[in-house]
Amino acid sequence: MVNPVVIMWGSLFIGDEYDVPLQVADDFSNTVLKSIAQHPHFQPQNVPLKTLYTVIKQEDAVSRFSKNGDGWFESKYGTDANTIIRMCRKMRRHDKAFREEYDGIIKDIRRVKAMEVDLTIKSLSWADGMESVIRNIGLDDRSLKALRKFGESRGISLQKACHQYLKAVTVLQHLNDKLDWDTDDQQNWVDANDMKKEAQKMWKNTLHQIDGLKKTDVAALNFASNLLQNEGALGSREIVRRGYGTLNKSMTAGKMSSLLKMYGEEVDVYKGSERNTFVKQGTDGFIIKDMWAYTAGFVDADGSIFISERGDPRVTIVASGDNGLAHCEELQKMIGCGRLVSDGKLAKNTIKPVHRLIFSSKNDIRDILKGVLPHLKLKSLQAKAVLNYLEEKDTMRKTELYQLVTYNNWKEHKNKAASLLDKWGLNADTIGGYAEGL
Repeated sequence: MVNPVVIMWGSLFIGDEYDVPLQVADDFSNTVLKSIAQHPHFQPQNVPLKTLYTVIKQEDAVSRFSKNGDGWFESKYGTDANTIIRMCRKMRRHDKAFREEYDGIIKDIRRVKAMEVDLTIKSLSWADGMESVIRNIGLDDRSLKALRKFGESRGISLQKACHQYLKAVTVLQHLNDKLDWDTDDQQNWVDANDMKKEAQKMWKNTLHQIDGLKKTDVAALNFASNLLQNEGALGSREIVRRGYGTLNKSMTAGKMSSLLKMYGEEVDVYKGSERNTFVKQGTDGFIIKDMWAYTAGFVDADGSIFISERGDPRVTIVASGDNGLAHCEELQKMIGCGRLVSDGKLAKNTIKPVHRLIFSSKNDIRDILKGVLPHLKLKSLQAKAVLNYLEEKDTMRKTELYQLVTYNNWKEHKNKAASLLDKWGLNADTIGGYAEGL
């Protein structure tokens, strides 16, 4: 006879179902799902689990959603709450002796999911007074993710759908309270139901614009998303090349680029560092396989390598908008250096906020330039010159390197380049000679 294994299950300490904030010290792994993961039918190891009481702070809860908008269960355990609950029910049938423990786990999962839903709604600036409507108009896991991603940018249409839904429901409730209906009431009931359905359709179409595309285009977007998740940043031409035999024969690099630019965010795909390149955003940020090649793309496209007139070298990467900020933050985290200056304006007519990742210390400049140099296509000369400038002791040679970098940064602007040569009393051939030996 085999002795039964007795396991003490810990439970997440949660107070009120909706208004309790969430703060878990080790990235949510101390929730009740950790209990599930250590059940003998889920994981062979029989590891004891301590009971944990979690103190939660609401102001930090919203920021704990993943970068791509995934919910707590999806981002930490790769599946949704309903799937985990079904798994628990299945295990409960095998371990009837622990039925109460499984029931407690399922209850905890539902409470955590209720908090996720509540905090998602509360994160919307326009949701005040519309909480009940949002919950009823159509709020599955897919819609919750879309709300976290597009709830503000598509807020006007979403609010319109909510108001229309509320109006329809109000009419229906009024009619339901009447005992006798006349012909007008019957028509009002039909109109209100039509209005309700239209509101739900508007809500869904606003959150999931990809649903209006042809099946072949949706398949192409999903193919690109999966490919970018496995391979990192790629150009549209390479995506189509790798999709040969899978993608529709009519798919071209240009069409793929247009699809990703317009609908890519729906499948967590964003513009990359170079023209017509794209990158997938995972739960922790952009999925980048070659850090330095990706950074080099930004330096070439939207960066600068220069030496000031005072002799201070600097490398700067510039990006605009929310996506630009996300890219700068990701680059700073990957490289491990640089100073991020956000929400600056380059000009009076700038619409989007501009963000700059600045490398000004000698060590930071060495790190980034040595890393990106093998991958630079447009600014490799400037990178080599600045690296030499950092180590050069001779004052005259440092002046030559300063002039070499400055001239090459402006040589495409003929008037500016001519004025620099005139100022220095040099010609382009002389400046070109300064590159020898780099």
